[in-house]
Amino acid sequence: MLKTRGKETSGFTLLELTIAMAVFAILMAGTAQALISFYAAMHLQEQRHAAAEAAQSVLSDMRVVRDANPGNFPAAIVAQWPDGEDVTPVASLPGETITVDYADTTNNPLTISVRVQWNDLRGRVVSESVSTMLTGV
Repeated sequence: MLKTRGKETSGFTLLELTIAMAVFAILMAGTAQALISFYAAMHLQEQRHAAAEAAQSVLSDMRVVRDANPGNFPAAIVAQWPDGEDVTPVASLPGETITVDYADTTNNPLTISVRVQWNDLRGRVVSESVSTMLTGV
């Protein structure tokens, strides 16, 4: 019988390397999914901010019309932005539509709701609304 000297092993076996690579791949897949979710949420938040700015822009334009027509409130506003009809969108969002609704078109103060709808990254319809009350000058 041959006697062999004890070998000192150094390094990793193929099995250990395979297991380490599998664990690393699982961790990377989880990290990639978290990053994708983060960027999708961040993009949606940016779109919501742009929608709120578009609605605020319409309300700002309404204030300008109100100030320019002090004796014709709220008729001047309702004439330019009819109740329930789409407004010309800023078109900063995909499939954007802006709709103006009033609680009562003859009231002073005038209760206004501006709704912005658009399509998100997955093609779903998303909306953001801004409401306020405008009084005659």
